[in-house]
Amino acid sequence: MTTNEMYEKSDSAHLAEFAAPGRHWFRLSGTLRTLETLFTITRWGALAWTAQAVLDRAGVHETWGLVAFAVMGVLAVGADWTAGTLAERGARAVSTGLRQRLTGALLPTAGRISETGPAEAAWAMVDLADDVADFHARTAPLNRSAPLSMIAVLAVTAAVHWPAAIVLVLTTALLPLNMRLAGLFAQHGADRQSAATRHLNAVVLDSFRGMRTLRELGAVGRRGRTLTTAAEQLNKSTMSVLRRAFLSGMVMDVVITFSIAVNATYIGLSLLGYVQVPHAPRLDLFTGLSVLLVCPMYFAPMRARAAAFHQRERAMIGARTIRDIVKDTPAEVARAAAPQLTEPVGVSLTAVRFRYAGADHDTIRADTEFAPGTWTVITGASGSGKSTLLSLIAGLRRPSAGSVTWQTSSVRQAPALGGCAWVGQQTVLLDATVRDNIRLGGPEATEEQIRWAVDAAGLSGVIERLPQRLNTRLGEGGWGVSTGEARRIAIARAFLRGARLWLLDEPTAHLDADSEREVVEALRRATDGCTVIVATHSFTLAAAADTVLAIDDGLLHDASPVNAR
Repeated sequence: MTTNEMYEKSDSAHLAEFAAPGRHWFRLSGTLRTLETLFTITRWGALAWTAQAVLDRAGVHETWGLVAFAVMGVLAVGADWTAGTLAERGARAVSTGLRQRLTGALLPTAGRISETGPAEAAWAMVDLADDVADFHARTAPLNRSAPLSMIAVLAVTAAVHWPAAIVLVLTTALLPLNMRLAGLFAQHGADRQSAATRHLNAVVLDSFRGMRTLRELGAVGRRGRTLTTAAEQLNKSTMSVLRRAFLSGMVMDVVITFSIAVNATYIGLSLLGYVQVPHAPRLDLFTGLSVLLVCPMYFAPMRARAAAFHQRERAMIGARTIRDIVKDTPAEVARAAAPQLTEPVGVSLTAVRFRYAGADHDTIRADTEFAPGTWTVITGASGSGKSTLLSLIAGLRRPSAGSVTWQTSSVRQAPALGGCAWVGQQTVLLDATVRDNIRLGGPEATEEQIRWAVDAAGLSGVIERLPQRLNTRLGEGGWGVSTGEARRIAIARAFLRGARLWLLDEPTAHLDADSEREVVEALRRATDGCTVIVATHSFTLAAAADTVLAIDDGLLHDASPVNAR
């Protein structure tokens, strides 16, 4: 077995696994599809019976034939509608299950943090989950009903007039080759469309995120042309997929039309007395019309499966992408440790190594202790791994080797997601009030607790200057605050969490000297008695630390003597 075949087999297994939440509904839908076929066969038989009765001038048979035709028609329509409804319900169950798994993998609450980019994450969440669900809604009931439906049609045809059944069997042998060609066409086209979609998603997302910078640089026009080019590439790849689908569908229709034409010609000539197959039963209007009406139903499942080949390739791409995002994520989403640690938290790094996938060397090598209740500053060149080290301590990443441990006088545990406070370089302010932005750190916080957080972060003066104090709306379309003031809002959020371990990633980056001093003072107040680990280039923060460590060529080591705070 080649490597590509092994990957394809793995993708198929994951695609089948993702159908589990809707499998019950798909089985019911497939059963009803089979019943619909039986009802339709009976309906066409009733119509042929009625036509024969009209020819024979048998009025009673005409009436009963029309009644049977109407009843079977209602039952067939009801079975079709119910089967479609059940398949849609199964699709919703599949897409909901996939989005729950993606949410658990993409958000830092699931025992791991995905390295997936935001464009691909949005693509998987919005489009690919539906691609997988729609594929299963279309094919899972068909896989259950198609063999039974085709056998039923073939059996009825053979019972009515066996030479027509032989024609169906002979032409069936041509269809698998066409379906294989349809699959090969679909795979190549779907890969190109997937790449174009991923590229367009990335361009759109980057354009929105960097719109202010693009405007300041006068590059909006150039970016617009890039966006147009990406959209045209997606349009071309989509049209290519449609052309391939049309071509494979046309070949399928030629084979089906040929089979039906052969049977129609044979039946017409037999009824006229020009052709007579030895030992074949005599044809009359009832048998001939029954065969002609039922024969197209024999090919309907194969036509549907051929059309699904194109959908299958999109679903395979979706399954592969989703698998890569959710791999190694626990089935049950792990929540932050409870109860909250109430003592200063010490951190132990024991023979820790971390290497990114595909890298040829370790990004981090660390073996050290962070004492409870101390400030530690980590310095190093940009890209040396400071932020990666903080993410290992927070539990956002797992070390490639070694272990990270949190410990107090009474507890020793692995990092618990959500169990520490994090203040980074970028402070996200929601389109909400100042109070609501601060309350993100503690949704159940009382007004008095919010006031404590404001005082601890040194925000009182800022709040007093805002037009509606804590009720002032911030963010898009609201009131603006400076970068330093936004950082202090982030400090207030972190204070409200009540965590005793604080991880700070360049908390004073891009601030002027006065703003940096104010933020450092706010941090000192807010973190009194807590363990603080800071990744920074700031000499001001380094001077406030008990210990300064440095990362050099991936190795964490002492950088300077201990300073008194």
